[in-house]
Amino acid sequence: MRKTILFIDDEVINLFVLKKRFETEYDVLTAESAEDALVKIEENKNVLDAIISDLRMPGMDGLQLIDKIKPELVDVPCFLLTGYELNEQIEGAISSKKIQHMFKKPFDYNEIDSELKKMF
Repeated sequence: MRKTILFIDDEVINLFVLKKRFETEYDVLTAESAEDALVKIEENKNVLDAIISDLRMPGMDGLQLIDKIKPELVDVPCFLLTGYELNEQIEGAISSKKIQHMFKKPFDYNEIDSELKKMF
């Protein structure tokens, strides 16, 4: 059975490229904001296998989103995309297992694929 991944990024081009790259192997959902992601998560929470969110977005950022959804989706691995360097906040989220991994922008598709395969 195919796994379902939700990509969240306020940059539409990133969502387009990620969807095209991974849709042959996974069912791919996309959201352009944390608020949009909350709707997609609610609609698909029974089929979600991974969530990959941009860190910096207008409104709610990626870590705030993960903090909000993680209590309900304990077993769904979450990842961050960011153009920023690793910091204490991200390190804390990794060490507490809120996120499994941080992908640096510009992202390496093979790294994302490799981390997803570790989860599945």
